[in-house]
Amino acid sequence: MHILVVDDSYQNRKLISAQLENDSRKIYTASNGLEALEILENAKVDLIISDILMPQMDGYQFCSQVRQSEKFKDIPIIIYTATYTSESDEKLSFDLGADAFLKKPAGLKLLEETVTRLVETPRSDRNVKRLVMDSAPLRQYNHRLVEKLEEKNFELRKRSEELGYEIEERRRAERLNREGEELFKELTDAIHEVFWMTSLSKNEMVYISQGYEQIWGRSRESLFENPISWLESIHPDDRDRVFNNAKSRQVTGEYREEYRIVRPDGEIRWIRDKAFPVKNEKGETIRVAGVAEDITENKLKEAQLKEVEKKRAELEEQLIQAQKLESLGTLASGIAHDFNNILSIIMGHTSVIEISRNNPEKFSQHISALHLATQRGASLVRQLLTFARKTEFNLEPTQINDIILEISKLISQTFPKNIRLFTDFQENLPLLQVDANQIHQVLLNLCVNARDAMQDGGVLNMETFLTNAENLKIGYSKSLAEKYVILRISDSGSGMSEKTKQRIFEPFFTTKDVGKGTGLGLALAYSVIENHKGWMEVESELGKGTTFLVYLPVPKERSEMNIKPVYSESESLGGQESILVIEDEELLRDMLADLLRSKGYKVYLAADGEDGVEQFLLRHSQIQLVLTDLGLPKFGGGEVIKRIRAIHSSVKILLASGFMEPELKLSLKDFGVSYFIQKPYLGTEILSCIRSALDQT
Repeated sequence: MHILVVDDSYQNRKLISAQLENDSRKIYTASNGLEALEILENAKVDLIISDILMPQMDGYQFCSQVRQSEKFKDIPIIIYTATYTSESDEKLSFDLGADAFLKKPAGLKLLEETVTRLVETPRSDRNVKRLVMDSAPLRQYNHRLVEKLEEKNFELRKRSEELGYEIEERRRAERLNREGEELFKELTDAIHEVFWMTSLSKNEMVYISQGYEQIWGRSRESLFENPISWLESIHPDDRDRVFNNAKSRQVTGEYREEYRIVRPDGEIRWIRDKAFPVKNEKGETIRVAGVAEDITENKLKEAQLKEVEKKRAELEEQLIQAQKLESLGTLASGIAHDFNNILSIIMGHTSVIEISRNNPEKFSQHISALHLATQRGASLVRQLLTFARKTEFNLEPTQINDIILEISKLISQTFPKNIRLFTDFQENLPLLQVDANQIHQVLLNLCVNARDAMQDGGVLNMETFLTNAENLKIGYSKSLAEKYVILRISDSGSGMSEKTKQRIFEPFFTTKDVGKGTGLGLALAYSVIENHKGWMEVESELGKGTTFLVYLPVPKERSEMNIKPVYSESESLGGQESILVIEDEELLRDMLADLLRSKGYKVYLAADGEDGVEQFLLRHSQIQLVLTDLGLPKFGGGEVIKRIRAIHSSVKILLASGFMEPELKLSLKDFGVSYFIQKPYLGTEILSCIRSALDQT
């Protein structure tokens, strides 16, 4: 849509254009009727908005010319005037062919509504009268013009009087302006900050306050003479940054910089500088002004604070280190106690086992004791690795009641007879995704703690039950699953105080005597359960026993039990294949050789990685499986596997280790190692693993 605005006032044309112009409208403007007619000849116009009183050709004449033209007569015309506002003016406008008559100033809403109405439904009943020299409309128009000229004459006389007052007011304003400038200078010179103003090109210093001389140590005259000298005073390390940002950000008001200056006496000061644009009445940026302040004292305080923080951090580190050493002492004494007990059992039974060789019952008891002692040692190592999170997290579908049943059998055999065990298992519990070994260790720790709390005997209860998350207490609302299996282990022992209860899950915290506990048990238990997306709670009072509740989430999807084939001891775990054993521990290497040969295997032995690779290179066509340790001298286990795989791409490889980083295990799988066994292991375990590896196609 194209609109022609005709008005001798530039401000009026700009205002109407600003009000009406948008994406769907284009505005043409003319200062009188003659200009408007020329635009009509050269451009398509859908609507005209015209003033009346204009030079050369006024609005009445322009309206009459448009309506007498066959080419333009149908274009809607709005007369928009502030001079001819009487009813007779309005009637004359309609007589000459106008479609609407509006008095200035009209609101935007009225103007919009009038434009929209005329475009959509133009006036169809125009009764246009021709404007001729002897016509009644012209006489009426001339009469109105005389009246307006008289009004203008009166307004001019009145304006002349007002102008005299304005001249006096301007003189007074100029005097106040000079006084204001002097006051501004006094104010800016009195403050410690530096107020500055430059030209947009930065080649002229418009103003600089007295503070410049105090902070920069240079005269203001030198800055007026060389406006760029402020940049030369900036520290060389900061100069490029400040210069680049000043060029791009001062005119946008985004300039905020901190930099160093070097005074003539060599002193370095820190400056915080801010700038903003100064604009004229048209919104054009004409100058740049800013405020700079000396923040050296603040920087010194910041540096001192950082030094204090650094020293505090060092002291905290020293304190943490001291606490670590104290914790290690506690841990070492507890582990030493446990391992010494284990070693005493092993040494004691090995010293008498020969004596009992001819007594099968006694011999079997000694062997069983040795077996249990080694299991205890392996369990202690697993505790340490689990606490340090150095063991793999193997989640498998597991029936939790089976784990507790196994523990209850162990308790019945090993706990004092004055401790009575009661169990209450909810049947048909859903399978849980857990690491069975870790959960077993957690529950065993809880039961051992309960035993230690009942020195004079008592009752130990173990229960399991299923509950929905909404049935949990408000304090237990950490739940993310819909259902939870809850394990409740309670004893009738000595209980604990509130202070002790608050600390029981802390690493290395123990209430046992020195050398009788590592302080790992409950911290380990808490960590394991947390890794399973569950949590633990404790209820206890002195003299009233203790109850631990373990919450384990039930998977949303029903888990299928994955039953691995297990060889029974009665089954043959032997074979006729050739096996290369690479093990640096001589006693273990010899034991493996005896065990494997007793089962029919042909065995080759190597004491280090280099020897193992050489033997495999010589006999790779004969060897079906390589059993190698990870921590080997000369070539490590990882290097051995890579070299063996380079020699033979499909030989079975079984890796044994006391500990292996999960990342290393993943990388070795890329070399075709799919069988891993954790040390220490039973003979049946290693035989079963070897047989499974050899039988795999």
